[in-house]
Amino acid sequence: MSLYTAEDEAGSVIVDAGISYMYGERFEGNHAGELEVEIVIEGSKDRAVHTVPLNSSSNEIGLSLAALQPRFEPYNLTLTASVVDGDRGRHRRVYSATTELYRKPMRTDGGSITKLDSLYGGLLVQEYMTGSKTWTPILPYSFYVSWDGWLEKSLDNVQKFKDRGYNIIHIVPNAGLPNEAFDFTKLNMFLDKCDELGLWVMYDMRWTYTNLSSVEEQVNIIKSRKSMLLWYTADEPDGHGDPLDAPKKAYDLIKSMDPWHPVSLCLNCYNFHYEEYSSGADIILSDVYPIAVSTKWSGVYHTVCNVTYGCCGCDDCEGNFEDVSHRLDRYSEYQTWLHAGPKTLWGTPQAFGNESYWRRAPTTKEELVMTMLSINHNAKGIVMWVYPTNPYLINVTSDLSQVLVTLEVARFLLGAPTVALEVSGHQRIDTAGWMVDNRMLVSIVYLEYSTLPSQVEVILPPGARSISRVLWGSHGWIVSRGRLLKNDGLDGLETDLVVVEFE
Repeated sequence: MSLYTAEDEAGSVIVDAGISYMYGERFEGNHAGELEVEIVIEGSKDRAVHTVPLNSSSNEIGLSLAALQPRFEPYNLTLTASVVDGDRGRHRRVYSATTELYRKPMRTDGGSITKLDSLYGGLLVQEYMTGSKTWTPILPYSFYVSWDGWLEKSLDNVQKFKDRGYNIIHIVPNAGLPNEAFDFTKLNMFLDKCDELGLWVMYDMRWTYTNLSSVEEQVNIIKSRKSMLLWYTADEPDGHGDPLDAPKKAYDLIKSMDPWHPVSLCLNCYNFHYEEYSSGADIILSDVYPIAVSTKWSGVYHTVCNVTYGCCGCDDCEGNFEDVSHRLDRYSEYQTWLHAGPKTLWGTPQAFGNESYWRRAPTTKEELVMTMLSINHNAKGIVMWVYPTNPYLINVTSDLSQVLVTLEVARFLLGAPTVALEVSGHQRIDTAGWMVDNRMLVSIVYLEYSTLPSQVEVILPPGARSISRVLWGSHGWIVSRGRLLKNDGLDGLETDLVVVEFE
């Protein structure tokens, strides 16, 4: 976890032991061997030794936190690892790594705490509306919401938004105000309502995050709110060409004032100084908008668009659904290249149109495809642009919220690795699964507009027995011979979410 508190008696550390040809120290030995790992925490006398397979990742090792007095400063954690030489029964070269562990005091100002899970990328909260002390996963599913265009017009709009089923609200500040943020008197009334309703807040400082005095003022207003979930600083800093160090400066200030909540930002480009901009956030959002857009000619600037020149509203895109998944996969790959550990990724599906580069808004099916495709490619939150939107998009996303924000689904998507599943015999069917205990949540997304009349087979891990529930989409799926089958094919842009039981 990104942090532990005085209530936490135990935690864990993740050990990646991959063989790399890009970074690290010289490796000697058999790639199929094992590492003996010892973890030492400042202030603790524990010296347990653990074994992890070489060339493995995501090995979770439990830690006792009882000896660590809660404090705001981090504890230093040192890991030493040696390769076991099975033939000679001795150890080869010793490797080491360090990190920091936080066990913080409990809050005394009534504010919330959001934990970020470094293993699966999800957020965990304590549901303050029920007074729960249990940490539960939350899959954010919502919109960027216009403040001056809709939300500030009436406090009743907060209730209306909550009633639609969305579990967080991302408020877009008013650039037209002298402070380029909010009327803070009205904002506090809005926050009171969010606290009352249990609607989590994603607080946006897009126009002001480079002004550190303004950031300090806003953080002091917001940081102790019960409904505060996370911060949002830069909106497309790569697209706007913001100073490369601006997100990191804002990040460091926010964390010094509020260590309890993660910080996010949204990147627009395929890769324009990804390393520098992403260093200023715990969570990276990707806003790829591929619907009804020309990727070769800019109708706004009347220029061509290619890999080096022009702006068509979707950077280095092909104008298809795969633009969404490729960008998320690419960001994950960048983190691997940087040897910086994984970043949590969220998706920002397009929910607008009839403006600038985009000739129309997405259809309901297109909206669902972009959302579920993002989730299939490891997005741990969805915040669509922008609300209010077309009534038919509000209705379908409200319907989907009844599924995605449930604790049952969150425990799958945020409690297990995302596993890509193979589809036999068909192209442009994107599938993923999440296995928890003896059940797997399976998501199937068909990316073609035309009907697929033939049988579809999704290859499952061994032991698949039956379908226990269909959470979204078609009820025509069955399990047979270890495969998830749909004999009558798929409708155009079909999205399905089913739970499969295993032996």
